[in-house]
Formats: sequence, structure tokens, C-alpha cells
Amino acid sequence: MSLFRSTLRAAAFLGATFLSMNLAAQAEEKPIQIGFAIAESGWLHNYDGPPFKAAVMRIEEINKAGGLNGRKIEYKVIDTKTERERSATAGAELVEAGVDLLVVSCDYDFGAPAALAGNQAKIITMSLCAADPKMGVQGVGPYAFTANSAAQSEGIAIAEYAQKKLGLKTAYVLEDLTIEYNKSACAGFRAAWINGGGEASILGNDTFKNDDPSIAAQITRLKSLPTQPDAVFVCSFTPGGASAVRQIRAAGVELPILANTAMVDNYWLNSAPGLKNFYLAAFMSLYGDDPRPEMNKFVEDHKARWNEAPVSSYAVLGYSLIEQWAYAVEKAGGTDSDKVLEVMNTYKDQPFLVGPTSYTPELHIQTARPWLIMKVENESFRAVEIYRNSFTPSMELLFRVGN
Repeated sequence: MSLFRSTLRAAAFLGATFLSMNLAAQAEEKPIQIGFAIAESGWLHNYDGPPFKAAVMRIEEINKAGGLNGRKIEYKVIDTKTERERSATAGAELVEAGVDLLVVSCDYDFGAPAALAGNQAKIITMSLCAADPKMGVQGVGPYAFTANSAAQSEGIAIAEYAQKKLGLKTAYVLEDLTIEYNKSACAGFRAAWINGGGEASILGNDTFKNDDPSIAAQITRLKSLPTQPDAVFVCSFTPGGASAVRQIRAAGVELPILANTAMVDNYWLNSAPGLKNFYLAAFMSLYGDDPRPEMNKFVEDHKARWNEAPVSSYAVLGYSLIEQWAYAVEKAGGTDSDKVLEVMNTYKDQPFLVGPTSYTPELHIQTARPWLIMKVENESFRAVEIYRNSFTPSMELLFRVGN
């Protein structure tokens, strides 16, 4: 009887072991799930759409090569409709569905509601291109990242370039108060411009809202300054930023216009015909003149996949978002968020298509990734040169606290 019972226990143990192994094998074979809580409609789609299509490109490349750690990747998209409330609902729905990675919108204000759901569930959550540092540890939480650089870095880069390469000394700042991104870009610009020392000074500041039908009063105040500045910095985004630029030129103000990255690419230039003397810091050029061959290849690959070039250079951020997460999953040996988080927090100038990428446990956004300076000439943005800012924003500047 004793031998019989021992045999039964051994058989039960082996059966349980085989069952456990079988379940583990099935889990490994189960497709990896990525959820996109992004705007497929509304004004934010102009920014979410291009990086989403590029993210799909990278997912398809991984699947074609055999998957991620041998597992295929599947994805699901929920349209947030450029609504904060819908963002929160979409994020919660995808978390409930058990996604391994949650991808949210290109802006902190509209992406954070979804990201909070991911962070609460301890799921790695990445924004397609939010440039506000609060899309990270201090704002959303330790599981939140953004594929983009801080908006402060955009402002810093174009300020430094204007002073060092264009020889500009004085500036006027026109700030769009609609979203946090613009405020951060302006904060970075002001800090870097003053940091330039010497004769560098800001002669005035003014504000507007993206949906303002007219900025005639602001232009009047600019033209009434006792001394005209060397340049105007417009920190905004389309469509309101495009309207502001058109109105500035229509009023006869021909000063150089400096802008933040959200004003990049040709899709809006028909609203400001003949625009020139317009500069900004960009991720890449879509127009065949990027000095980095890998960027031009990316454009060609995009044409092959989607039958068109990207309409926005923000696209490269979506591609590299998947690169960054997939690399960490490979190193971690699986999609466990804590293990993936540990790997991502060690990135130090890790080479991805968008450029060298660094993360720490305290900061999940880039502050010193190189930029491509671009200018508008002959009705198109054109590449000028690669520029890496020398002034790195402090944590106080990144979160706009203190002086």
C-alpha cells in the first residue's frame, strides 16, 4: 500500500510538473500585446498619426524577423479623439485587456490620463512624443517614459544655435499658453538665451492661445518696442502656431522667426506662403537632405510600407519607441515590467534610430540628444546641420520650479 501511494504521489507530482511546464511554454508562445491609446481624430492626430504608423513598421519588422524573444507582437488601438476623458478610459480599457506595453499620445496633457492607468498597473507606458518631462517619474510615475526630448531642450538648442551660428543677440518671446509643452519650450529658450551672456537679452514677452483668431494686439506691441529685437521666438504648435507666423509676416515683420519643434515639416507651409528666415530644431529631415543616411533610408522604407513618405518627422519617434522597449525586453528575457524597467533605466547614449538615448531612475526624457537644425527656404524645410546643445537643463528648469 505504501509503495502504491508513493507511486501515486510521484505520478501526481510529474503530472503537475508537466502541466506547469506546458502552461509556461504556452505563455511564452502567446503573442506580446501592445496597446495604443492615441488620437486617431481631432487636432492631436496630426502628431499621433505619423509616429503610430512608424511604430507599426517596427513591429512588423520584428515579427518578420521571428518575433521578440520568439513571440509575435500584436497591437490594438483605441481612439482617444483628442479628449482627456477619453484618454483615461482608453488607457484603463487597454490595461484591463492585459497589454504588455501601453503607448499613449504625443502630448502630456492628453496622454497623461491614459499613462496614469498604465503606471498604476505597473505596466511600462511610453508616450509617442510628449516633450513635457512630467511624462515620466515625477509626473506620471516610474513606469512612464517618452520617446522624445524635453521641450526645454528644443528651446535651448535653437537659442544656442541662433546666438552662436546666426549671431543674434536680442530676442522677443511669443508664448502659446494652451498646453504645458509650449511653456516648457519657452522656459528652455529663455534660460539658454540669458545663459549666452554678453549682449544677449530678451526685449519682451507676450502670450496668446492656439485658438485665438487674431494676434494683432501682440504684433502691435512687438512693433512698438523702442528697439526691435534680432529675432522672435514663437513657442506653439499647429494650427495656431502657423496662423501666428502668417500674421507676423503679413504685418510686415521680417525678423528671423525661431520656433520649437512642433512647428516642423511642410504640411502647414501653404498657410504662410513665401515664408523664409524661419529656423527650428528638428528630429530629422523628410526631404532627402538629412546628413544621416539611416534617416533617409527610414523615409524610403516608410514609402515602401505606406506608399508615401511620413507627413511629419515625429514619425521617427514612434519607430524608436518600439526599438527602445524591444531592446529592453530582449535584455530582460521577457516582458516583465520590473525587469524591463531595470534595463531601460541603465540606457546611456544607447544607439537607436532617433539618436543616442539615455534614461535614469530619476529622468525618463532626453535632455542632450542631438538635433537637426532646419530652416525654410523655397517653400520647404531644409536641413542645415546637426547640433547638440551644450547647456543641459537642470531638474529645476525641467519642472519649471524655483528661479
